[in-house]
Amino acid sequence: MTTCSSSSSSSPRKLQYPIDDNDWISKLPDELLQLILSKLSTEEAVRTSLLSSRWEDVWKWRSHLVLDMNKVLETTPDEVLHRVSVELARSMTKAINNHRGHLESCIIQHYVSQCKDGTLQSWIHSVTRLEHTKDLTLVNYIPATRRCTGASLLSLLPDTFSHHSLTSLSLCGYTLIGPRAFSNCKNLKTLKLINIVISQASVLSGVLAACSSLEVVVLKVNFLTPRGVLKIENNNLKFLQLSSLNEIDRMEVYATCLDVLDIRCIKVKKDNFILVAPNIQVNTNVWLDDHGRIDYPHLYYHVSSYIAQEEKNIWHELLVSDFHDMRRSGCLSVSVDLTDPEEVEILKEVLLMWTNLLMEFEILFKNKKSPIEEGECSTNDRTHAKPFPNADVCFYNVWLYNFDGWNEEEFAFVSRLLMQETVIIKMMIETSSFPPTKKSNAEAAVAKLMELPKRYKHVIKCF
Repeated sequence: MTTCSSSSSSSPRKLQYPIDDNDWISKLPDELLQLILSKLSTEEAVRTSLLSSRWEDVWKWRSHLVLDMNKVLETTPDEVLHRVSVELARSMTKAINNHRGHLESCIIQHYVSQCKDGTLQSWIHSVTRLEHTKDLTLVNYIPATRRCTGASLLSLLPDTFSHHSLTSLSLCGYTLIGPRAFSNCKNLKTLKLINIVISQASVLSGVLAACSSLEVVVLKVNFLTPRGVLKIENNNLKFLQLSSLNEIDRMEVYATCLDVLDIRCIKVKKDNFILVAPNIQVNTNVWLDDHGRIDYPHLYYHVSSYIAQEEKNIWHELLVSDFHDMRRSGCLSVSVDLTDPEEVEILKEVLLMWTNLLMEFEILFKNKKSPIEEGECSTNDRTHAKPFPNADVCFYNVWLYNFDGWNEEEFAFVSRLLMQETVIIKMMIETSSFPPTKKSNAEAAVAKLMELPKRYKHVIKCF
């Protein structure tokens, strides 16, 4: 059980122990002891019980547990992996049984043996039903020399993950052939399936349908049967990250509240990808060709000032996961209101996720009400009118939608893109869908953009 993890304490309580005048540790208050233990890994915290009688039970009230046998198994010869994992599992079971109070989070990393002997089922029952864990992560360790799908089969009882306290579940390294462990999982708000092998697309559809309250879904999966239809239908879903190396026949996403669609890698023909999500505007589909191949990751982000700070932080952490140096590559499509300072700040954060080159940049300017109607100040008085965007990022191609030639923020934003030499090849501005007056205004603004001093002659066109 060796992994460093920060942890905090549960609700304060007093433990009565005889105090030795020569034992300064014994004189420390519980709250201070818990603060000290919060800086240690779970294994180190358990070992402190040997220091003093006052430490004996303090670790048991930690609100975060990390039980990890992988570090030991990585240096264990293959022929004794099973025996060593069983011994470690006993220690992990003892730690779980000795823990008191509720858990904010629990991470369990184990060997494939615990999938087959019922140990994993017992652990899940204890940390959810007894410890009321809110955030549970389960990681199955599979040695590189043994890539056996059958050994990592996740065969659990119905309703395994349905306890009301469990709101976030992460699974890594399992094979899933049925959705029964997820039955009645209306409690889950976040589900991450990482490096999961699933028998067929319909099984994953069943899992997601059983978790009807999901708001965040991260899928990094492969299918044993590379055909079928994956259907994701959830009106609570706000964040969806997709990655699958197998070709499937069809993918359907119905999500009325979806704000972020992060496509890392999918293989489905363009006409067989159905997206019904009012906040996500898919225009050029540069991430997908007619053969269902993806060339670059593509992020669709509907920027909103109504997103809670904690929620936004979680999303942004997920958006840079698995990228080198936590910097993204590929393409970006955003819808944003540049007259809203909070949305502008979020857009800046998103652009900072990228490396030096952003292949395709689509921006949809949101429809806005007149500032006079909203009782707002003039755009000349906007406090966020500082240099933006940052010239550190270059855009191979830029596509603009709903560009209003009369809007000062939009014109300033586009002007800066051109004058900073951040556009490498072309800038395409959609005007064909505008009514005559708006189209005339937009085209007049485009003419002004063409007259701006620039080092390179970019292609600037209306379409």
